[in-house]
Amino acid sequence: MKSTFSALAAAAFTIGSVLPASADEPMGMLKNTAMFPVRALGVGAGMVVGTPVAVTRRVSNRCIGYTGTFADKIGGKDSLPPVLFASVLGVPFGMIAGSAEGVYFGGKNGIVHGAQKPFSIESFSLGEELE
Repeated sequence: MKSTFSALAAAAFTIGSVLPASADEPMGMLKNTAMFPVRALGVGAGMVVGTPVAVTRRVSNRCIGYTGTFADKIGGKDSLPPVLFASVLGVPFGMIAGSAEGVYFGGKNGIVHGAQKPFSIESFSLGEELE
C-alpha cells in the first residue's frame, strides 16, 4: 500500500514538474472553476435537446432537396405529378442522410457551443446555421 502511494506521488510530482504552470489570475481560475458545472450541464442539455432538433431540421431539408432533385430529372419540380413520384425516393433518402447529418451536427453543436456558451440557441441547434 505504501509503495503504491509513493509511486503515485512520485509520478504526480514528475508530471507536475514537467507541465507548464497555469498563468491564469486567481479570479479567472475561480470563474472557470465555478462555471465548470454550468458548462457540463450546458453540454448535456445541448446534446439531449439539440440532437433531435438538428435531426428534424436536416431531415426536412434533405427530403425537400432530394425530392426536388429527383423531380427535376423526371419532368420538373414545378408540377405536381413529378414531385409526387419523386417523393417516393426522395423522402427515404432524405430521412437516411438527414438523420446521419443531424446526429453529427447536433452532437457537435451541443459539445462546442454548450461549452462556450451554455444553454444558448446555438447549443440547442436552433441558430441560423446548423453547421
